[in-house]
Amino acid sequence: MSVDRVAKPNRLTAEPATARSFRSLHPRLLKYLFGQHILNGLAVSAGVGVVTALMSAGFGFTAGMAAGSGAICVSIGDQPNPLSVKAKTLPLAWTLAVLASVTAAISTHLPWLEGATVIVFGFVAGMLLGWGRWAIPLSILTMLSIVFTLGVPIADMAEALQYEVLFAAGGAGYVIVALAVTRLLDASGRRLAVGECLREFAGYLRAVAGFYEANADPAAVYARVVEQQAALSDHLQTARTLVFNGRRNDIALRLAAALIVLLDSLDAIVSSNADRAPARLIAADLTVTPRIAALARLLASDLERLALDLLAGQDHLSLPDRQTALAAIAEEVARLNESGQADRRTLRAVRMTRSRFAWVAAHLARLPAVLASRQAAEAILEDVDLDAFVQPQTLSFAILRGHCRWKSPVFRHALRLGLSLGAGYALIALVPDLRHGNWILLTIAVILRASYSVTRQRRNDRLIGTAIGCVITGLLLWAAPSSVLLVVMLLAVGTAHAFGRVQYRVTSTAACIMAILSLHFLDPVEAPPVLARLLDTVIGTSIAYLFSLILPRWEHQDAPQLVTSLLGSTAHYADRCLQWNVPQQSYRLARKNLIESLSALSESAARMKGEPSVVRAMWPHYGRLLAASYTTAAQIVTVRLLIRNRLAELDPARCEQLLVETRRSVAAVLDPAVPLPPAAAAAGDDQIADAGAEAYEVLLLRCAEVRQAAVELRRLADEKWVTS
Repeated sequence: MSVDRVAKPNRLTAEPATARSFRSLHPRLLKYLFGQHILNGLAVSAGVGVVTALMSAGFGFTAGMAAGSGAICVSIGDQPNPLSVKAKTLPLAWTLAVLASVTAAISTHLPWLEGATVIVFGFVAGMLLGWGRWAIPLSILTMLSIVFTLGVPIADMAEALQYEVLFAAGGAGYVIVALAVTRLLDASGRRLAVGECLREFAGYLRAVAGFYEANADPAAVYARVVEQQAALSDHLQTARTLVFNGRRNDIALRLAAALIVLLDSLDAIVSSNADRAPARLIAADLTVTPRIAALARLLASDLERLALDLLAGQDHLSLPDRQTALAAIAEEVARLNESGQADRRTLRAVRMTRSRFAWVAAHLARLPAVLASRQAAEAILEDVDLDAFVQPQTLSFAILRGHCRWKSPVFRHALRLGLSLGAGYALIALVPDLRHGNWILLTIAVILRASYSVTRQRRNDRLIGTAIGCVITGLLLWAAPSSVLLVVMLLAVGTAHAFGRVQYRVTSTAACIMAILSLHFLDPVEAPPVLARLLDTVIGTSIAYLFSLILPRWEHQDAPQLVTSLLGSTAHYADRCLQWNVPQQSYRLARKNLIESLSALSESAARMKGEPSVVRAMWPHYGRLLAASYTTAAQIVTVRLLIRNRLAELDPARCEQLLVETRRSVAAVLDPAVPLPPAAAAAGDDQIADAGAEAYEVLLLRCAEVRQAAVELRRLADEKWVTS
């Protein structure tokens, strides 16, 4: 039975024929066109459209647009989440939006009170980030609600009350519609999330193929691999939230099992880098090396096609048989073994690489069956507690109070945000010509981020996107009828929402179109202020950029904490991995934590590249540390795979003693409080076990390599990372 024999494909997902026609598209383009963000954007457009249409039909077009403003603000909090999570977060989004809007409406015509409202709510919006990344939409919608309200022509308190009733009703209506749509699209949303993970894993395989390219820069390849692993980790977290939460029906179980299959395959791919095997194959200039790279890309293409078929609701999912490619690699390995042209270490690297990729190909081949059969899925999920992998979204105010201290990055960002919005408001008040100055505040609100590099990138994207949006909107206002403008506005709402985390330049363009058309419908004028939007954008981006330099938090300041976390996660992973019989649940949780720690370091390194050169002198250290961490994880998981593959040949008591000693040694090495012991001598060619060696001899060597890798990781972590 296929996934969609239980739940029919939703009309918001592509039909099979359409999906097949897109198979030849570039992977990056597929990422933009197919994914959870598209479904989420369409759902948001539909929700805002329904609310606006109903309110317009009942109370008139102007009232409908006011209600639509409330719906737009609340919709920002409508992120890809299961129904149980949205039932908690969307009411909170509505509360924050209404509270901010009401305060702004009451302060109308009182400049001192308006200014205080902007500053205070800017600070509050910044502090909301103390709850974590999931609270970013809450922060944005809080500021957006104030900006929207300040842009509405309100003559007196009666009009303010009328607007707020409509704003609140529109927001509440959106919450109801969004929850209903989420319930309707539950299966499609889960399927999309897993399809995205398949696509990101394909991207990971393409990055890994770079290890086997002769002219590739190893440091750059490591960076790409870890960055792609971070992207995969981010999508896995979203997929776990959607799939592991809520109803555990047949579809959910099959999709959950598919995620487990991907992660188990990730183990084998990481393990193929043990003892720097790819570098040894490249150095030996073997003909088998490009075949391995080609196989990795073939598997990546297979997963991308499977992802499209899954998104399209295909009845019969399948993967091509890659036995021909695997047989060709095996023949190359056999010829190399017989020729005697390679040393023992290179031969071991070749054999290990072939066996790892053969296992990965066979394991990924299980995906169609797992996605089609509950019995196959349950076999994968045996002894796996799915609830333990879901990251909770806590709403504790104690967490926010804990950030109310000078050294907290959240507190300092909140101060920057409040002061920058206050500066923008002061400029609007002092310069009468800035009559549409709320756009300046909106620009500051959406650009200024806790990270300097993110603020800088959003500044550039905002300027370019606004310019494009103004040109498009100007042409539409000149040539298109009102009915077309309304449809374009609703599509722009969904597009801006969909691409917020995928490509902010697209979001900026769509948001510009949406905002100008919204203002046009609320207050039509003969010459819409398109050119004024460009000037306001330049002013807003300039203010946001200047304030990003006040009380800055540079990436190198968080380096010690990130490195300590990485060492701890690696030590915990080794403790769970280097055991004779560790529970699967315990191991999988340790692996998840290590992947997230490595991803955090990778994301920090990526942000650092956008910082001023004077504060990113440690970037080379990050690159080396990422490579060492990846290599250490490869050595550790190789021990686990060795035990699994040669279990019958190993004596449990003897091996457990060796593993205990190795765990203790690695724990001591990776403990920052313990002095680093002298590095042990690397294993020479005479220590390399051949294919016929006893399993215990191989295990002994692998454990020694784990200790050596841990020492190298700790040595890099202990380097003095200072800025010039």
